[in-house]
Amino acid sequence: MNENRLLRLHPAPHLERSIEGLYLGEEMAGPNPDRPFVYTNFVCSLDGRIATEDPQRGRRASPSAITNARDWRLFQELAACADVLIISAAFLRGILAGQTSERLPIGDDPAFDDLHAWRRDRGMPPQPAMVIVGRSLDAALVEHCGALDRPVYFAVGNEADGDPASAVEAAGAQVLVAGNGPGVQGRPLIDALGRAGFRRIYSMAGPRVLHLLLNDRVLDRLYLTHFHRLVGGQSFDTLLEGELLEPPVSLVPRTLYYDPDVKEGAGQFFAAYDILRR
Repeated sequence: MNENRLLRLHPAPHLERSIEGLYLGEEMAGPNPDRPFVYTNFVCSLDGRIATEDPQRGRRASPSAITNARDWRLFQELAACADVLIISAAFLRGILAGQTSERLPIGDDPAFDDLHAWRRDRGMPPQPAMVIVGRSLDAALVEHCGALDRPVYFAVGNEADGDPASAVEAAGAQVLVAGNGPGVQGRPLIDALGRAGFRRIYSMAGPRVLHLLLNDRVLDRLYLTHFHRLVGGQSFDTLLEGELLEPPVSLVPRTLYYDPDVKEGAGQFFAAYDILRR
């Protein structure tokens, strides 16, 4: 099989196709046409690690053993489809402080020129908007977002502390009250973003935000890259962090692609799962 092509395993029939454009133009419509479509994406090892302790950074980060340019390409494609990105305040602080090499999509690498053109052709803004999810308002954080060249929103609960909402708005962000208490809740967050006019919402946040989206049953699709390695480690993050989901969330496989020999003979599956609605 050509190294630039994937093998589709589901649905049948099995076909080869290019990785470029795999997720562009995906059908993103849930059972309720009046509600935004919400999706997220993770890459994990076969033993379930999405992040392990990185001594050099002093925090947990995606293991270098499983991160790769091909998964990164699809991450950028999913961002290109979005109207708004959900970002945790902690993740954004790490980017702005230079503690991580990650950057917000869509990247300025020439390899992603087609994604910028794709948005232009559809009359979309150059970059998706961004909503920061936190437990306290931080005007200084917002002030550093000017270089990101996109609209900024800050979502908190109705008992959040920190700076006054007026100070955050003066720094350039719109404040969304999206929960009872200090923290954000899933359904109020998505409802607030829907009222702001966003229809395709891409969560780039971690296990806690995934839990609040699932707990309130507002997530529609999970894109998951299964990298074919076991990494171990004593300190790590897995896909979800939070209380037991009652009832548990069931998912239905939408697509599955096999990408062979990505790193030293190890490959990966690109899977997409739709949330089963009862």
